[in-house]
Amino acid sequence: MNGTIHVVVGGGGASLAEFAPINTKWSIFKDYDFGFVKLTAFDQSNLLFEYKKSSDGQVYDSFTISREYRDILACTVDSCPPTTLAS
Repeated sequence: MNGTIHVVVGGGGASLAEFAPINTKWSIFKDYDFGFVKLTAFDQSNLLFEYKKSSDGQVYDSFTISREYRDILACTVDSCPPTTLAS
C-alpha cells in the first residue's frame, strides 16, 4: 500500500468512552481497552508498529512501514537527485 498512514491511539489514561455507531472503511481496528503503541526501527528502511493492551502486554494489532533508504546526509550541495523522503 502506498500513501499516508494515520494512527490514532487514545489509551492515555482517561476514562473509556463508547465508540460512535458509525463504521467507516478507513477505520480498520477499534479496541475498547487501555493500551499503548510500541515502535521498533529495525534499520533505516523498516519500522514496526505494535498495539499492545496494558492489561496483558499482548500484541493486538501490528503493521510494518518500509521505504527505500537514501543517505541524504551524504549528499553535498546539488549532488543529490531532487527527491524528498516522502517520495
